[in-house]
Amino acid sequence: MRATYFSIFLAYLLSAWFIPTTRLIAQPAPADSVLTLARALELAAQTYPSIRGKRAEIEATRADLEARRASFLPAGAVQTQALYGTSNNVRGATFPNEGTTNNVASGIKPNGPTADAVWTSLGSLNVNWRAITFGRNKADLAVAQSAISRAEADYRQEMFVQQVRTADTYLMALILDQAVRVQQANLSRVQAFRQVMQANTRSGLRPGVDSALADAELAKARLLLLDSHRMAQQQRVLLGQLTGLPPSAQRLDTTTFRQPTMPILTYPANTLLSHPTLTYFQRQLDVDQAQILSIRKSILPALSLNGSFWARGSGIADNLSPEGNFVYNPSLGAGLPFRVANYFVGLSTVWRFTDWFRIRQETKAQTLRTLADQSRYDEQLLALRAQQQTADLQIQTAQEAARQSPVQLAAAQAAYGQAQARYGAGLANLYEFTQAFTLLNRAEIDQSVAINNVWRAYLLKAAAEGDMAPFLQLTTR
Repeated sequence: MRATYFSIFLAYLLSAWFIPTTRLIAQPAPADSVLTLARALELAAQTYPSIRGKRAEIEATRADLEARRASFLPAGAVQTQALYGTSNNVRGATFPNEGTTNNVASGIKPNGPTADAVWTSLGSLNVNWRAITFGRNKADLAVAQSAISRAEADYRQEMFVQQVRTADTYLMALILDQAVRVQQANLSRVQAFRQVMQANTRSGLRPGVDSALADAELAKARLLLLDSHRMAQQQRVLLGQLTGLPPSAQRLDTTTFRQPTMPILTYPANTLLSHPTLTYFQRQLDVDQAQILSIRKSILPALSLNGSFWARGSGIADNLSPEGNFVYNPSLGAGLPFRVANYFVGLSTVWRFTDWFRIRQETKAQTLRTLADQSRYDEQLLALRAQQQTADLQIQTAQEAARQSPVQLAAAQAAYGQAQARYGAGLANLYEFTQAFTLLNRAEIDQSVAINNVWRAYLLKAAAEGDMAPFLQLTTR
């Protein structure tokens, strides 16, 4: 089901919340203009295949509605026949047996059956219109119209899911983009430290093992940078899959989402029932109810207006021979031209009252399907309420982490400066200094992640509330 997919997607947002910060990196790609989040969502809406598919489904249901309306028009049929055959007949009853019985329009031959064959012709125009259906047509139209509403709700849900997915991918790309600068700065610090260490080792101020350890730290920093580039490229590929832009054309908005003072996201109360997922399930329930009514109405009869005009020709003469036998003329000119014509107009009705037993069971089955869909609706309502509470908790946790991360960064910077001074004065060993390297690098990453996690918490809240507008308003201030 569509809603199950949405729940799985929200679970993915939660499971991917805490990012392994020691491996983060991003690689900005040159582009002529900044790819804002709003623009990324617009591109996803225009290009992503599943969204295009949902739009096509809407058009298909609209075509179904027009086809249903067209089926209520008078039904007309024209036919013509040219047959060559015998005309033997006997008295007695026959049954059409689903149209498999052949009919011979002829009287009893005075001289008995013969092998004489002639040409005969038939042309007819028949019109039938179910003028009064006692609500059956209206019920069928209601089913088709509710199917359109369901398809439109499915489209809006797909749009919303892809908006949330694209926004999350965009935010992940942003944190990777910020982390690359952190890792590059870390590599620059390690390179500068290694140069000083090599000079001190050559002059005998430091033991050779310190130079070897510095080489190891440099290799570690390069590996982190390399691994981070890989992660960044993978994220750019995912973003390109959603937006249709190649990684080289993705220049992300790095200023909006790095504000030192985080904006506050608010939602009005009691808006959950308008969530796209719940709306889709409600439209499904509407379809179920319309189908129940249509099934019940199908037991009713229909009053039809009928009209027909037909003409016939035959190679058998109207008059008998002097001996009282049929006169046969096997030529085409005698059998194909129409010789007589008839017409009729009138009313007809048919009521298959024994269908009541079948319709009773069909109504029962559809009612049970409606109960099943109602249960799925209730399940999604409970899940979304839980996700709202989870999102509120994530926002509180992320905001507190964003307040504490500057304290951690300032302490790490101070510790790095002190360790550098102590090592330069010979009061600390290299291990203590490299620990300060690692602590500072992690604090810089944590600072970026903490701010980004607030935005991702806001996104999770938007996904749970079913409305991206308040979240997007924060990105355009």
